[in-house]
Amino acid sequence: MIYAPAYRWVFFKFLFMNRKIFAIITAAGSGSRFNKFSGTKLPKQFLNLSGKPVILYSLIAFQKCRNVDEIIISAKREYFELIHKLAAKNKITKLTRLAEGGKTRFESVKNAFMQIEVSGSNDLVIIHDAARPNINSKLVDSVLIQAYKYGEVIVGTKVSETVKRDKKGYVNQTVDRENLWTVQTPQVFRHKVLERAYKKCRRINDFTDESSLVEYVGYRVKIIEGPTDNIKITSPQDLALLKKLL
Repeated sequence: MIYAPAYRWVFFKFLFMNRKIFAIITAAGSGSRFNKFSGTKLPKQFLNLSGKPVILYSLIAFQKCRNVDEIIISAKREYFELIHKLAAKNKITKLTRLAEGGKTRFESVKNAFMQIEVSGSNDLVIIHDAARPNINSKLVDSVLIQAYKYGEVIVGTKVSETVKRDKKGYVNQTVDRENLWTVQTPQVFRHKVLERAYKKCRRINDFTDESSLVEYVGYRVKIIEGPTDNIKITSPQDLALLKKLL
């Protein structure tokens, strides 16, 4: 349940009493697939989208979300100054730290996570892709409420189309789509759970996201249905579509 805006802050203040909420925005990718087709060298998270850099949409969403206490961004060091200027110009006061990105997205998130100074064992960590700009505080609130109930929560959409598995270019199997999802961000985890998972697993290249890591070490992850327009920019066509949506 999400309360009306006038009461939402009071509700969350009570719900998340004595715990902090950190938002990690992943922005360290080079966007090589996108750049191959777009002809630009600038990573997609810093491209202009309807008058704003793509990453700014996520920054504004978390800044406006009263439940979020701090924002940490993982990015390549060469973009630190750009991010600082962007935050200052747009009064993003919750941005407290920048973490240098690693060789993979997974390493980049871990680098950001390691910069969190925890104040309590029940603190929560939200992880979100900078390349998903169509995010708002309502979606964040929905995920946080589920996290209060279930602990670890991810957002996704149910697979609606027929799925095939191939072998050497020919259909080998038709996959039952009944329980299949495509996963999005934001994803929310208890800080103590992520910390234990990072300590337990050293082969970080085996995991495509933090949910995979947490599942591997034995925690159950709740999946909730997210909006179909929570698009991740992977091609110039995605950017064009988002211009119509935002």
